[in-house]
Amino acid sequence: MDPPGRAGKAGNRADSPGGRRFQLNGTVTGAARNPTTTYRLAPALGARLVGRSLVTLAVLVVLATLVGDLAGLGWRLAGGLTAVGIVLVGLWALYLFRRAWAVRLTHAGYAVRFLGGVGVGRAAWVDVDEVVAASPDGQPCLVLRLRDARMTRLPMAALAGDADAFALDVRRRVRDAHTPETSGS
Repeated sequence: MDPPGRAGKAGNRADSPGGRRFQLNGTVTGAARNPTTTYRLAPALGARLVGRSLVTLAVLVVLATLVGDLAGLGWRLAGGLTAVGIVLVGLWALYLFRRAWAVRLTHAGYAVRFLGGVGVGRAAWVDVDEVVAASPDGQPCLVLRLRDARMTRLPMAALAGDADAFALDVRRRVRDAHTPETSGS
């Protein structure tokens, strides 16, 4: 209902017999496009990867210390390696916690990074035959079964964010890929 006494609003009423002068919401002319969605690594997994990097750096520093001692270079080789290694591990940690993504969902398909043992790391939505929830070894996972009997197993604990929202997003994209577009009249 239009408020009374508004000047310049004549002809815009919903019950007006004539056409409207303007319309705020345009018609939808096509199917909504699914934007690209990225899901980041869980903080615990990022910390684990940084920890592995620090252990690798420690082993390299020990080896550099031994080589430096045998070659007569003293602590300079190990010190330089330590300084460079700390900076690189710091940049790696910054990347993992701020920028890195584990799963990327696009309108065409999905891609998986940093998660080992997931199976197929990249596929198109039209190739996904079924999406099921599973719990192998008590770990909740989303399993994407492909048409050619391959699969992708995504552990929910490895992803930051809401697991239910992720599963809903994946299922919606698979449904949209398998639903033929109908032309509106």
